[in-house]
Amino acid sequence: MSKASSQSRSRGAGRSRAAIRTILKNSGPADASTMAEELGVAPMAVRQHLYAMQEEGLVSFEEKAEGRGRPTKYWALTDAANAYFPDAHGDLAVSLLTEMREVFGEDGLERLLAARTEDQKKSYKKRLKGAETLEAKLGALAEIRSEEGYMAASMPAPDEEGAYLLVENHCPVCSAAAACQELCKYELELFQSVVGRGVDVTREEHILSGARRCAYRICPKRVSRASGAKKSR
Repeated sequence: MSKASSQSRSRGAGRSRAAIRTILKNSGPADASTMAEELGVAPMAVRQHLYAMQEEGLVSFEEKAEGRGRPTKYWALTDAANAYFPDAHGDLAVSLLTEMREVFGEDGLERLLAARTEDQKKSYKKRLKGAETLEAKLGALAEIRSEEGYMAASMPAPDEEGAYLLVENHCPVCSAAAACQELCKYELELFQSVVGRGVDVTREEHILSGARRCAYRICPKRVSRASGAKKSR
């Protein structure tokens, strides 16, 4: 198959799956035959797309017995499929932050963000309970952040022994953070709190500064030789 025909086939599959998503969004759970009739294609073609979408986590099915024979699969969209539909939550968040600043002032907005951060600290620390090492804590933290949409991962820093990197490849609150950069400030405070006092957390890459991702360096605090010498005296 040529590259051109492969690309054409891929675009065709994309359009078909978009049409299936639209049907399920507008009509709710449906079986492959019903969707095939609406699209004017064979039921097997719809099933092939549905199974591919299932592997991507975009649809799931529930079987229902309807008379004799095998149960019928009724397909429905999962929450992950919402990413394919318009979402104004970013605009809403920016609008709310702007209104909060105007109504409550900078001090009021700071208090609200501080209260939100305290709630996050409690929630995160509960999830990190039982993680004893820095590596385990960062692994759990990356898992939490990925669940929140940040596509996070933790790894040893390649250039510093004992240090780690926490990388976030996506920022689901980017528009809100651009309008209120205090969110990023409190994010650093959040990370510092949950990993512990004996650790330094610094941001090395920042999406709002034009970087592809946000990256944080986390390393145990070093005691200088000078301070160690003073203590030994």
